[in-house]
Amino acid sequence: MNKVFLKKDPNEISEYIASEISEYLEYIGDTEGGMDDPALIVDYLTLIVYYLVKCRPRNDHNIDSICKLMGASYFDDGRRAPFWAIITEVSTAYKNDPVFADGGNLENEITNTDIDQCFKFIEYEVIFVDDDDEQDAHLGMISVCKVKYNRSTQPPRLSKERLNIGKGRDMVYRQRFKKFLETMTPESIKAYLDRFVVGQDETKRILSTAVYNHYLRLANPEAKLIKTNILMIGPTGSGKTEMIRRISNLVNVPVVVTDFSGIVATPWKGRNKEEALTTLYERAGRDLEMAQSGIVFCDEFDKIVPSKRYSRGGDINDELQGQLLGMLEGTELDVPVGGSSVIRMDTSNILFVCAGAFEGLDKIVEKDIGRSGIGFGSEVRKTEAFQLSRDNLDQKHLIKYGMKPELAGRLHSVGVLSKLTKEQLKCILTDSEDNVIVRYENEFREEDDVKLTFTDEALDVIIEKVLSMDIGARGLNSVIHDILKVPLFEVPSDRNIREVKVTGAAARGEDKPEYSY
Repeated sequence: MNKVFLKKDPNEISEYIASEISEYLEYIGDTEGGMDDPALIVDYLTLIVYYLVKCRPRNDHNIDSICKLMGASYFDDGRRAPFWAIITEVSTAYKNDPVFADGGNLENEITNTDIDQCFKFIEYEVIFVDDDDEQDAHLGMISVCKVKYNRSTQPPRLSKERLNIGKGRDMVYRQRFKKFLETMTPESIKAYLDRFVVGQDETKRILSTAVYNHYLRLANPEAKLIKTNILMIGPTGSGKTEMIRRISNLVNVPVVVTDFSGIVATPWKGRNKEEALTTLYERAGRDLEMAQSGIVFCDEFDKIVPSKRYSRGGDINDELQGQLLGMLEGTELDVPVGGSSVIRMDTSNILFVCAGAFEGLDKIVEKDIGRSGIGFGSEVRKTEAFQLSRDNLDQKHLIKYGMKPELAGRLHSVGVLSKLTKEQLKCILTDSEDNVIVRYENEFREEDDVKLTFTDEALDVIIEKVLSMDIGARGLNSVIHDILKVPLFEVPSDRNIREVKVTGAAARGEDKPEYSY
């Protein structure tokens, strides 16, 4: 349930909660009485989560905070409950927000019975937390909230034994995987990525298809479908990490990002490949079955297969690449999980997404196709900028770069990302959803109710600065933060400031942004 806090839009929050409740009702059938009005409870829980996301700090974005607000919603002898007073106050601060505006209607409709049914649903969610201490803490908070606010006998708690009668956890997970497939297709996954990542259409299609096929395998284990790991090649800041970050917000399996630049073949000399699986296990709430269904993003993957110019020693690299073969294809590995504890993890159903810049690979491809040859017309050809693409890249080029043929064969689908153009960077800065400017606008508005604006000249200056850094979209945040560092410090002290305008001069560092009162 904590994953709901990754959804910032109220519609996405509502859809996520509705999906979880639908799964809960399907799972318990008629044994627990279900819910009198599931749609009402979806709206009620959406209001609670949206309030926490909009008005509370990040450390309140958790199941326990939901339980506290649910407890504070109980009506006691006809008196108004504390939660509804909070919502009334918030609705005046956000007059145009329909979610808060509808809080009054919910207050009139929701009953203590509905709240009891909500607690049963949350108990169901908590059952699937594998860490016993964490699970007990959550269930304890539920008990405290029911007693403290309702002052009545608690409804019987859902027990792990009753929940698991006749139904294994694998069936619950399979239902979740199938539910994802009911609502998502490769096209809809790509459409989701399009909201945040500019360009790189081919790679977005490859990643979207791989994620969809990953769910097909999880939902239909008996079909023994082909496992498809993928490789993304592209310069820094072209969108590789952003894609997987957005995918992690979309899927309902654990996703980890691990840096492979420091991975070595011998564990006692440095970091080892199993670290990624340890992190996956923790991210899955120490639920082994869920961890074995996860996605591992191997960033800086090219560092384990450096081109011959940068080789740290072929024998060492060959040994490490050899160790990775089984992990990517599917094998059982001993994974450390703290202290001397080790678990046995099967990687057969883990999707591996490997990514790196692969500096110098373009030269290998260019030479191979004759672009750097000699003879008539060579001077003309050399003036043309060579672009690495999926059309001119072949598996043999990865092998020439230094990748073992067997490892190259485990990466079944390859996407090549291009360097971002000036126009694409500007689109990322102004048009992509949840862009850097929107985040800073929200920061000024939420904290101090101040409007933040940028002139067209300022945007052009910012783009030129980022282009000169040659790190792609990753440079946007640092450049803008440097421009706004003075207003971020000064504005909270002056409650009369209504607008901060970033001009071309401010973007160049010749002046600070302008204040309007």
